[in-house]
Amino acid sequence: MRYFALLTLCLVSFNASAQRILSGKVIEEFDLTPMPGIRIMTKDTVILATTDLEGNFNIQLPRQTDTLLLAAIGMEWTLIGVPTNCNRLEIIMMSYAIYDFITVRAADKKRFKRFKGLHGKHKQAFDKGIFDSATPCVSYIFEKYAPGSVNPR
Repeated sequence: MRYFALLTLCLVSFNASAQRILSGKVIEEFDLTPMPGIRIMTKDTVILATTDLEGNFNIQLPRQTDTLLLAAIGMEWTLIGVPTNCNRLEIIMMSYAIYDFITVRAADKKRFKRFKGLHGKHKQAFDKGIFDSATPCVSYIFEKYAPGSVNPR
């Protein structure tokens, strides 16, 4: 019985050490306002947390997870890469736009132009005191609507 209890204790402590705690804030790209109700998920859509009224969140991230997906109504789904040395995530989400009367490739070009501006928006949020760091520690991953439409360089 003692061996069983010791084995259980070892497994529980091993499982707890396999996760890390992350905190962060999510804002919107135009007014740099906090985004409440954003679902933060793994890439296979397992919900880890939801942001509070001030756009803040805390999650336990398994060590092998290196990407997160953020989603909300009216916003584009945001895919981010999370480096292992980053514990505070400061994220800007793009609002969803409808592109009428243009091709999917043209819509991707317009989206990519906005996407490239997210780093500049991060600096603006830092200057206004919204974010704690001048540069994001996450990497934004651009997902195209049409394959081969934009060369993200």
